[in-house]
Amino acid sequence: MKYKELIDNYKKGLASEEEKIILEQEIEKYEAIQEYISDEFDMTLRDLTESSDIEQQQDTINLIKSVNSRLRKVVFTSVGIVIALIIGIFFIMSPLIDNLYYNPTKISVGSINKDIDFDIAAYSELNMPGYSLSSNVGVEKLGFGEYNISFFRTNLFTQEVHPITTKIKRGNKLTDSSEIIWHNNFDFMSVRYPSGMSSESVNEQKKRVMEHIMQLNSVSYLSSNLIFEKDLTMQELHELELKYPDTEFIWAGIRTIPHNDTRRDLIGIQLVSNNSVMITDDLIEKKYPAFHILEWLVNPNGYDSNEMSQEAKAYELHYKSLLQYMIDRKEATDIFDYPNRILYYKSALEYAEEHGVKTYGVLVYANAQDLIYLLENESIKTLELNEVMASKKYIK
Repeated sequence: MKYKELIDNYKKGLASEEEKIILEQEIEKYEAIQEYISDEFDMTLRDLTESSDIEQQQDTINLIKSVNSRLRKVVFTSVGIVIALIIGIFFIMSPLIDNLYYNPTKISVGSINKDIDFDIAAYSELNMPGYSLSSNVGVEKLGFGEYNISFFRTNLFTQEVHPITTKIKRGNKLTDSSEIIWHNNFDFMSVRYPSGMSSESVNEQKKRVMEHIMQLNSVSYLSSNLIFEKDLTMQELHELELKYPDTEFIWAGIRTIPHNDTRRDLIGIQLVSNNSVMITDDLIEKKYPAFHILEWLVNPNGYDSNEMSQEAKAYELHYKSLLQYMIDRKEATDIFDYPNRILYYKSALEYAEEHGVKTYGVLVYANAQDLIYLLENESIKTLELNEVMASKKYIK
């Protein structure tokens, strides 16, 4: 009987006892062989697997090292590029852009203070009678050519201090809450529009204002514009100051055109009694003599006492220096003032050089009785009443 038929009979239960014994012995033998082969194969497979894992691990480690190395290079390169961009933007591009426009943080005209400190001081004095710069100018840099500007300005009559803020962006002034410089076009009207007021109307105005002042309490404190019958030289102006010590001479308007010409805007200077000195600088004084009146009075370089009084000479030098400063500072003038205003300053300086520095009128503060005394004893063409207080705020 074939071995296959024996297995079939065993499965069907047809095998004899003898055939069963033979077949079961054969099965037992093959099971032992199978177990042995299986154990040997597992050992070989584990060895092969372990060997493969080690190599694979090494390959993985090498791959990770290579990737990390490349990542580090990429990261370091990216960081380097970003840092270079930041340095380029803020330390190269930003200064370049700032220099293309008016830069209020720049220090060039003086040795310590910012240029804008002198700019605002000069512009305010020439154009704003009765007001004074009462702080240095604060500058906050916002970006490329963009700045916040802030300072304090004092009303010399009321002693009220006003905060002034504005923004400058790439050579343009963007007004925030107040103008840095504003021009009052309602002072000294008979000087602004000489042909618009007849002699009769001027005399009538003077009479009305005089009668009003006489009805005030004698200690009432007044701010008033006085217009002279004829222009005064700086020497004559200083003599007038000395003659009336109880009257405060605040600001003098300076003639810039012939008497009969119309001029909408007027300019002038603060006089000694109220010429505040916020900042001084030797470089400024050297180039612009008497830019700070009080400084020049202490050190009057080149002054000839036979020419005129020291105060009168200071007024002349001060006025011309302020004009020359504004002409030289065209970039700042174009931002803070009217368009082409620098042409007016040039013509004003030329007029002063040709005709001398003369005043058509002054802004004064005085008690009612002291002002009446001055008006009755001097050649005053007319006057304007600006403000009145019950009395002077600070009594010395």
